[in-house]
Amino acid sequence: MRDDPAGLRDDNPYAPPRGALLDAPGAPPMPGWSSAQLRVLGWLALATVLGTLVIVLLSFSGLTRVRGVAAYANWLGLILVLLGNYLLLRLKSFAEARFAARGLGWPVWLSVALGLLLEAAALLFEPAPLAAWQAWLYAAALIGYGGLLVWLGVRLLAAPGAFKALRGMGWLAIAGGLMLASLVLAAQAVLPLLGAHLALALVFFRGASELYGRP
Repeated sequence: MRDDPAGLRDDNPYAPPRGALLDAPGAPPMPGWSSAQLRVLGWLALATVLGTLVIVLLSFSGLTRVRGVAAYANWLGLILVLLGNYLLLRLKSFAEARFAARGLGWPVWLSVALGLLLEAAALLFEPAPLAAWQAWLYAAALIGYGGLLVWLGVRLLAAPGAFKALRGMGWLAIAGGLMLASLVLAAQAVLPLLGAHLALALVFFRGASELYGRP
């Protein structure tokens, strides 16, 4: 019987491999993270979207001019700001662990600090009309916050191998930041920022699906 050509023999060391050399890439080891934890974060991100929609509806309906409803909206707004900042910090940790993202520290921490200051100023100044210096200071802070959101969005887009939802969040953060910084479109900036929180929920849910079943 004639021998097979050298290129077709199974024991030929120079034959091209018939199987994949590497497994399909997946999530790297992420100590401290679990599927259940990421699912909880995803639901919390959806809760911020729902809570923000409630405040928007109350504002457009004029119910925030009622004393009791105004107090409820203020407390809800404060809770949503705190929850949003917490989720932003968790996103930073997740993006660094999952995608080896870099450069998120400064835009995230500055956004958290300035966001808290803006919420505190809104609660303090709301009962009375703003003085001229207060209005200018608040406008400057709003422009700065918009710039930080743009910076954050750029850093999210730069994350290597990021989920599509994370890239979508980056673009929406840039759009919302530019609208805030313009001041003219500041009120409409809630729309892309709502979309960014929805994309954030998808990021956490996608991460949860990757880690599902891992010990």
